[in-house]
Amino acid sequence: MFDISSIRIPDSPGCYLMKDSSGKIIYVGKAKNLKSRVASYFSKSSDLNDKTRMLVSEIASIDFVITDNEAEALVLESNLVKEHYPKYNIDLKDNEKFTYIRITNEPFPRMLLERKGRGKRARKPGRLFGPFTSGSANVLVATTLRKAFKMRICKVLPKRKCLQYDLGFCSAPCIGKISEDEYAKSARELSEVLSGRQPLGRVLAEMEKEMKNASSSTNFERAMQLRDSISKLEGLQIRQKMELSDLADEDFIAMHEENGRALVQIFKVVRGVVRDRKKYEFSIVGAEDALAGFITRYYSEGSVPRYVFIEREISGKSAIESFLSSRRGAPAEIRVPEIGDKRKLLELLKKNIYSEVAGHAEPALVSLREKLSLPTIPMTIEAFDISNLFGTNIVGSMVQFSNGKPNKQNYRKFKLRGVSSQDDFASMREVVLRRYMHLKGEGSKFPDLILIDGGLGQLNAALSALREAGVEIPCVSLAKEEEEIYHPERMLPIRLPRSDAGLKVLMHARDEAHRFVISYHRLLRRNEKK
Repeated sequence: MFDISSIRIPDSPGCYLMKDSSGKIIYVGKAKNLKSRVASYFSKSSDLNDKTRMLVSEIASIDFVITDNEAEALVLESNLVKEHYPKYNIDLKDNEKFTYIRITNEPFPRMLLERKGRGKRARKPGRLFGPFTSGSANVLVATTLRKAFKMRICKVLPKRKCLQYDLGFCSAPCIGKISEDEYAKSARELSEVLSGRQPLGRVLAEMEKEMKNASSSTNFERAMQLRDSISKLEGLQIRQKMELSDLADEDFIAMHEENGRALVQIFKVVRGVVRDRKKYEFSIVGAEDALAGFITRYYSEGSVPRYVFIEREISGKSAIESFLSSRRGAPAEIRVPEIGDKRKLLELLKKNIYSEVAGHAEPALVSLREKLSLPTIPMTIEAFDISNLFGTNIVGSMVQFSNGKPNKQNYRKFKLRGVSSQDDFASMREVVLRRYMHLKGEGSKFPDLILIDGGLGQLNAALSALREAGVEIPCVSLAKEEEEIYHPERMLPIRLPRSDAGLKVLMHARDEAHRFVISYHRLLRRNEKK
């Protein structure tokens, strides 16, 4: 049996690809938390059914594709199953059904809900969209898209208008309120929204306007219904990252360079749908543009798509595009998307590369290593803060984060001994010195990164303490107002976007240190009053 303890599993949403000894994918699954889901396959065999035990007995390796949320994982799982047809997906998930929206191919198309299992034939002719997650299709059909595009649901066109027209859900083609051409145009627009080719912004804006009007007129029940519908409709935008708008074949390529090696991952997009992921690793020779060289070598043998999306501009782009076009026998372009779903897909690829570089540690930590020029991935971060009230009850705190998450059993509190007045710098120096003199005396392992709450003054105080203790540990500080990172080897502070995952880890650690020290300070003050 495969030894699950031999691998580190990402603690995040995504898909897991189980492979046999020949490297063939035999099962694809999705999970809100990959670590707990995959571990469940290797629990006591008595807890598993026969088919699952058979699957586990054939597993030789497991690959992971992390996503930003569970909804993306579900859609990607569906696409990967369609691409690879793993044998155990049919056996183990034969009864699992998904919700789709169907636009029929009648003269006046209908919009219908359809529930079907993967691999099952569609029951009716027409174009199918989905699958939709979290039951959102019911809301989409009942309260949003149908009302926005006024699509009929009746099996046969009646000879007079019905209640659906009076409620604003149908444009009443039955009584000639709309021509066949106008109705067909509305159906095409709906198809474009469902496929992602048309943004949902217009529909959402109309709903938000109606929600505000309902709230202003004290129709709070209607306002809450619209609020919930907006939330569900926004779930469709999550799906659109995995099922892109363009119907052309596309490749998305992300690369990470480290220690003379390049790691590359590619998402293969076929007719607008992410179908597969490929991984490569190679040595970088000399001062060549590794990404440009990879693209040339990769497409000298394989098929060339219409578009290749990459993170940055490359050298010799025009010449490479000419080469790709000649190989394809038709125009081929290399593009660098700045915003939108295509950029997000590249960022997701980079996140997967970071995860693998870190042995499936938190990808944000790999990003921090790169942006802060750290010698190792900061798997263990210790953050410090100081609290006092007009120079009384001066206390300090240290919180520890492991793999980007709080490790509360290693939190520490400090009551200052050598500082009697309000002096944040001297206080920080004492706390840091005491912590690492203690670890040094015990022979304990040092953290990979020290984080100080404050600016350059607090950082210099901590660095002074580390020099006195005779230890070398990477140390930075994070100032609250602008969230600037002060680094001892940088002249200017580092500014990362507020959305940066690595910065969010630092902010969480800094805020947790602050919360912990304030709670300790309040406890001392309460005890004094007793």
